[in-house]
Parts: sequence; structure tokens; C-alpha cells
Amino acid sequence: MKFDPSAATDTAIAKAYIAFLARDQRHDDHAARAEFCAKENVAPKLLYANPHIKAIAALYASHTNIERTADMTLREYLRYHYYYIHQAYKYGLPEMQQTWLGHHIIKSPSDCWAYQELIWRTKPDIVLELGIMFGGASVFFAHVLELVGHGEVLGIDISLKNLKHQPKEGGRITYLEGDSGSSAILDEVARRVAGKNVLVIADSDHEKEHVLKELRLYSRFVRKGGYYVVEDTLNDLMGFHPVPNEGPLAAMRQFMAETNEFEIDRRLPEKYLMSLSPDGFLRRVKGGPA
Repeated sequence: MKFDPSAATDTAIAKAYIAFLARDQRHDDHAARAEFCAKENVAPKLLYANPHIKAIAALYASHTNIERTADMTLREYLRYHYYYIHQAYKYGLPEMQQTWLGHHIIKSPSDCWAYQELIWRTKPDIVLELGIMFGGASVFFAHVLELVGHGEVLGIDISLKNLKHQPKEGGRITYLEGDSGSSAILDEVARRVAGKNVLVIADSDHEKEHVLKELRLYSRFVRKGGYYVVEDTLNDLMGFHPVPNEGPLAAMRQFMAETNEFEIDRRLPEKYLMSLSPDGFLRRVKGGPA
């Protein structure tokens, strides 16, 4: 054996085997192991009993995605989903970004399923979307509302420059460009939603103080039995939010300490486990507009 003399023997064998697999673009299987052992004069038992072999197999085995990730913890899966799918556009993998009928949508599939259940159950007149980015979620909500046969989307963003589509004239989507915390935008929203059943979905700036400000300003539009969803509370739980900044979950907890008019609905989104907004689905139980 002519392996790295500076490494422990088991590590040297593992490194040599990885180099063999990578160089020849091989999968880790019995044939590859046998060929490597014969070529490098390594006793097969030294490879099969190598303490690094499980990690090598995980990297180089020819598995389906389900087989490859079957032993992940939920935390590991959520981290994978966040960087490889949810935020794929940001990290150079646009082909991995989740889409809805071709529209980039920065949501999880399980949350989208929960949303359609919520929309069907509450029949909102308006889905008020705070933060729209590419606009894919707006299209998703509009299509669900179309299937329900009722409702429209009112989206707000500080800038519409990232939009990848334009709303159809007379369709179910309307956008307002401006600061959600400004009196001009707030007054316009109040005018548009007066007397209507509103579902608020907050997905704009995730800094705690901004999220809390939106909660205090826009929760007033939610009727009893309706919902205000604070999105991406998972950021705080998983450390996605820039440390030491606090994010949506911290804002939600402070808001809930200030009011007794909302309660957390864990059953709706978290029955699917993979929610990006744990503790973020807030149901109004007291007060609100008539």
C-alpha cells in the first residue's frame, strides 16, 4: 500500500478509496470495492471494516433521493430544504427552486398544502400578502382562490423590481409598491379591505422589529376566526436568521405577549411537520373588525 504516510492508516485507505471513486466517477458498490482492493493490494476486510466507509457510501452510493436522505433527522432535512430548494435561487441553483406552474415560489410544498386548506376553510375575500419577491406565491394563492371561486390577492412590497410576471388586467392579483409601514400604504390597504374577510400572510423583511411592526399594524384587519400568518419563524429555530439578530419568531412571541386576541394554531401547518412557519399561524379568537 502506498498511501498518505502522514495520515492514520484507516484514514489513508479511506482517502485513497475516495480518490479512486472520484477519479473514475464510480459509485460505491461491491464491484468498486473489489477492484480498488485488488488494484491497491488492500485486504477487503480493511475496507469493509473501515470506520469511514459509511460516510463514503452515503456520498457515493447510487441511491434515490429518498434512500439517500432516509436517515436524516428532521432538522437536517429542513436545513437541506432551506438551502437547496427554498433559497436555491440565492445559492446558484435556480433549477432547484420550487415552482408553481412555472413560477418561482419561495414556500415549502407542505405549507402550500396547508394554505389551500386554510383558504378553503375561511373563504377570504382578500389574501393580503406582505412581501411578494418574485410573485410566484401570489399566483399560487390566486389559482387556489380561482378554484374556490372567490377572493383576490393584494400584494405589497417595498419594490416590484424582482417580479417575474405582471398581473393580468381584471385578474385576481393587485400589487402595491411601497413601505408596508407607511401611512400611505396602510391607508390604501384599509380602504381596499374595509368590510372584507382578510387573510394576512407576512413574508417581507424578517427582522424582528419590522415583523412586529407589521403585526401591530395589519392584525387589525383580521376578523374573528381569521388568520394572520407570520412566515419563516423557522429562521429563528434553525439559526437561518443572521446571528445575533432576532427574527419572525421573536416578533411573534412579543406580539402574543401583548394581546389575548390571537392564539397559535399548530395543528393546521405542523401536522405535515415540514412547516417553515412553526407557531406562525395565528388565529384571531377575540375582537377584530365586524
